[in-house]
Amino acid sequence: MIVDLNLKGKHVIVIGGGTEGVRKVNALLGQGCRITVISSRFNKYLNAQAKAGKIEAVKARIKDAGILDGYDDPFLVLASTDDRELNRKLCQKGREKGAFVYSVDDPAYSDFSYASVINIEGVMQVAISTSGKSPIMARQIRIRAERILRKEIKKADVENAKLQEFARNAARPKIHTVEKRKEFMYALLRAKKIQ
Repeated sequence: MIVDLNLKGKHVIVIGGGTEGVRKVNALLGQGCRITVISSRFNKYLNAQAKAGKIEAVKARIKDAGILDGYDDPFLVLASTDDRELNRKLCQKGREKGAFVYSVDDPAYSDFSYASVINIEGVMQVAISTSGKSPIMARQIRIRAERILRKEIKKADVENAKLQEFARNAARPKIHTVEKRKEFMYALLRAKKIQ
């Protein structure tokens, strides 16, 4: 099942500042969540994100899952060290704290897998997933699909999605049934003057 999580205001902890940790941080930026990265080393990119206030960088040697003891509110814990057993222990500790957990390269031990995402102007996302079976294959298919979708999804489609969001929010207090709101939204979509 592919789910588009609302992470606004949620606390996400990324453990490990290597290539995979950076990828996870990139996916989280712009989601409105509070990002804590715990790592023994930070590259220039992560240091710049910390300096800009986009992440909290905690420099620490990660020896065991006790590194999570000071955190009571994680929504997600992403274990991205290069030690599979340590990642599993971090995930177990994250679960004990009530978080959803992800262990790099260990889909059987993770609560979810990452889809390969086509992001169109921050408004539309199309996800390709193999449920963790083959992230490389998901990426290859995403690359091919992206070429097609970027030609098919026009600027007008993106603007229409923004208009639909605005109209839906404005209609909620005035049109009280889901069915009537749906009729209104479809009428708006079909309106030639708006298109």
